[in-house]
Amino acid sequence: MDVFKRTFSNLGPGIIWAASSIGVSHIVQSTRAGADYAFALIGFIFLAHLIKYPFFKIGPEYAAVTGESLLEGYRKHSRWGFYSYLALTLLTMFFVQAAVTIITAALALNLFGSILNISEWSAVILITTCGILAAGQFKWLNESLKWMVLLLAIASLITLIAAISQYGFLPANTQLIPELSPSMSIAFIVALVGWMPTSIEVSVWHSIWSERKIKEQSERETSKKSLVFDFKVGYFTSLLLAIIFVWLGALIMFGKNIELSQSAGIFAGQLISIYTESLGDWSHLTISIICFIALFSTTFAVSDGFPQVWRNALKNSAHGKISEKRIYLTVLITLSIISWFIISLFANQLKNLIDFVTTLSFVCAPIFALLNVLVMNGKWIPKEHHLKGWYLVYTYTCLGLMIGFSCYFIYWRFFE
Repeated sequence: MDVFKRTFSNLGPGIIWAASSIGVSHIVQSTRAGADYAFALIGFIFLAHLIKYPFFKIGPEYAAVTGESLLEGYRKHSRWGFYSYLALTLLTMFFVQAAVTIITAALALNLFGSILNISEWSAVILITTCGILAAGQFKWLNESLKWMVLLLAIASLITLIAAISQYGFLPANTQLIPELSPSMSIAFIVALVGWMPTSIEVSVWHSIWSERKIKEQSERETSKKSLVFDFKVGYFTSLLLAIIFVWLGALIMFGKNIELSQSAGIFAGQLISIYTESLGDWSHLTISIICFIALFSTTFAVSDGFPQVWRNALKNSAHGKISEKRIYLTVLITLSIISWFIISLFANQLKNLIDFVTTLSFVCAPIFALLNVLVMNGKWIPKEHHLKGWYLVYTYTCLGLMIGFSCYFIYWRFFE
């Protein structure tokens, strides 16, 4: 028990990273994968985690070696890399925040009742996250998300065990699994993999959170080894929960001709009611809490991630006239307001909104994966910390696969 307490108390950036990942990609996309294809796409989830692993691992490694974020590494390496990252962030940040918030709001509506509509719940959630982050920032984010992710993992395992006890290990209608033909499934596979476990650019957020942890603790307490272990815990948790949600979708929804709604409010109620009808009335509250915690933790982490990027990007450009805290709060408030307006426009186009941002992340992933490798092997990094040997071969093999998949998708989407 003492070992668990020490280990749990030392966890931080890796769990925040996991919280930012375990949300839309798991609750929505993984459940859709199980509902539509049973276990046919589970290999893509393993493949996505395997291929993206070295590029996400660079986030905490770089912070541990240099004491700074990957964004500073991009700046040192090349202007094009630094400004490309900021351009993609600016292009996607409001849509990403809107996507995770609207689903969180829909689940709040389902959990707490229709005392507020989707737009009003979204406003409450955004105001709550803004208030918490403005007051406590990293410390509160770090402590609260650890408990959210732990509760989510425990509740998800309990639900899966209950589903297996009722339906067995495999869905009953495995003969109905559709063929993975290009016209049917490539677009969804890309949307699934784009945020599985999350987009590559979140590795920069992880390095920022790691940098903050290093600054808050002594060098003796925060080492490269501990940060990488922390990352591996979060990464394994993400993979485990992705499999659980595919499994649940396959056992409970597959073969029932259920079309998940584009409306966020209807989708949330639809998702919870399907689980409840299948597992029994006892599961309604449990499933509602699981889904809400998963998405609220994601919204919480995303709400911090984007402002942290701009705080790091702009802290040296204002010549000391604007404090880092003011930059952070300005971006946090602006992000919340614009995202709320997007929610008002896209409340009835949920899947289209999610598929747009996840597909964009998929196509851009090789660019930031390559940047991470170039930065980790930069001239300013001690050679003993460079990627080398078979691990470097593995990393470049993963990069080649990412480039190949992105090029194939672009060809299929625009030329076939």
